[in-house]
Amino acid sequence: MSHPDIPAVPGSYGEILVPLFSFGGAALAILAWTSGTPIDLRVTAAGCVCASFALAYLAWIRPKKDIVALTTPIYAIIFFAVPLDDPVATITLELLYAISLSILLVRLKYRFSTPGASALQGDALPGPLGEYVDKTHQACARLPTAAAHRAALAFLRFTAGDYGDVPPEAREGVRDLEGSGCAPAFAMAFEIVAEQAELTDRALPRPPWYKQFAASDATLLARPLPPRKVNDDGYDAGFDTALDNALLLLFAAAWTASEADRGHLRTAEAFAARLMEG
Repeated sequence: MSHPDIPAVPGSYGEILVPLFSFGGAALAILAWTSGTPIDLRVTAAGCVCASFALAYLAWIRPKKDIVALTTPIYAIIFFAVPLDDPVATITLELLYAISLSILLVRLKYRFSTPGASALQGDALPGPLGEYVDKTHQACARLPTAAAHRAALAFLRFTAGDYGDVPPEAREGVRDLEGSGCAPAFAMAFEIVAEQAELTDRALPRPPWYKQFAASDATLLARPLPPRKVNDDGYDAGFDTALDNALLLLFAAAWTASEADRGHLRTAEAFAARLMEG
């Protein structure tokens, strides 16, 4: 069964729109006023209105809603529906409102949007899976949003059995990690999942040498690394453990650093929980 495409995460890009619209409109008003260019100040005030709606949207997509941010469009319409007769007063109001929106944006980002702060957001994962996500929070929170989104896609594609779609997502995830300064374990997780998805998709046997985490990655892994030792029946525990650890690390990365993907990850939460059980 093909898993539906997951939209790219809008939050981090949307945050730029709040100061861009609000201060941009005020800057346009100041430029027109100082140059003597006639302009309808309702046009520049529209920047604050648009910024308010952008902030309200950012508040809406959070698991825990910020009522103050959600109601800013109402105040923007009240303040700017009819501009003041004095252009200086209107420009001053626009600047003060832009500053207020910026303060609310910072409040929203750090009080309602801290990645991994599941206890504050009422979005906690239960049991050992939640404990693992909390344990890896600090490392996962450093991931670029794009890489975390790719982690969600790779994990969900694999769990849905769409093995052929996993390697492209994993390769994009590795590219998104370049220059990020994140732990090498995240890139290796992508590579392990890609390799094993390709083997499964082509019904190929386990190779004698396969991608595996390094000993230095142990603190980020859910399960300890077994020695590479093939039993008499041909079973190599390290091969399966590598995949379990890679999938769980991708899940933790996506859950922590790609908040908009949590709803999709919830659909595969039971699968991740079973991986934790070993």
